[in-house]
Amino acid sequence: MNEAEKYIQLNAEKQWKDLYTQYVVGRKGAEACLKWLESTDFFVAPASTRYHGAVPGGLAQHSIAVCETLNSLLTVLNPWECPWDDNSTVTHLFSSAAFVALLHDVCKANYYRETTRRAKDENGKWQDVRSYYVDDVLPLGHGEKSLYLVSKYFELTDEEAAAIRWHMGAYCDHDKYKEMGQAFDRYPLALLLHEADMIASHLWNE
Repeated sequence: MNEAEKYIQLNAEKQWKDLYTQYVVGRKGAEACLKWLESTDFFVAPASTRYHGAVPGGLAQHSIAVCETLNSLLTVLNPWECPWDDNSTVTHLFSSAAFVALLHDVCKANYYRETTRRAKDENGKWQDVRSYYVDDVLPLGHGEKSLYLVSKYFELTDEEAAAIRWHMGAYCDHDKYKEMGQAFDRYPLALLLHEADMIASHLWNE
C-alpha cells in the first residue's frame, strides 16, 4: 500500500469499528469477535478480486456502505410497520440491521491473496498492477460460511441468521430458490440486507 491507500484503509477500519461500537458492542461475544477479526486480514482485505472494493480495505468500506444503505432502507420502507417514535423499537431494529450488515461478509476474511498482473496504463505502457485471487481455506459456501463464523461468537435471532445466510440472494445456491424465497417472505431483514448489498456493490460501487 502507498501512503494514500494506507490512509483510506485506516479510515475505513476506524469507521467500521465506530459503527461496531455503536451498534454491536454490548452483545455477548462482541469483544471476542472483534479480537478474531483483528487477527485476520479483514480490515486490509478487498471486497472482491476485481469488481467492487478491489482495493486494500475494500471489505471494510463495502461493509460500511451496506450498513448505511440498509439503515436508509429501513427508515424509508419500515417493513415491520413499527412506530418510529418508539425508541426501544428503533434501537433494536437499527442495531440488528447494523449487526448483520457489518458482519455479513466475514467469510471473506483470509479469503483473498494479493498478486500482480500485467496491464496497460493510460499511456498504453505495460506495467505490473495489484491483483487478487481467491484462496478459500474454509470452503463452506458464502452466506453459509459467514453464518457459521458469526455463530461462533453470537447468539442470533432467526431473522439475523436468515439475513446473513441469504444475503447473496440468487447469485448463488441455484438449487435453493424455494428456501431463499421463503426466507425473504418471512424475514424482511433478509430481503433488505440482500438489496442493500446489491446497491452498495453495483449502484454505489464504492
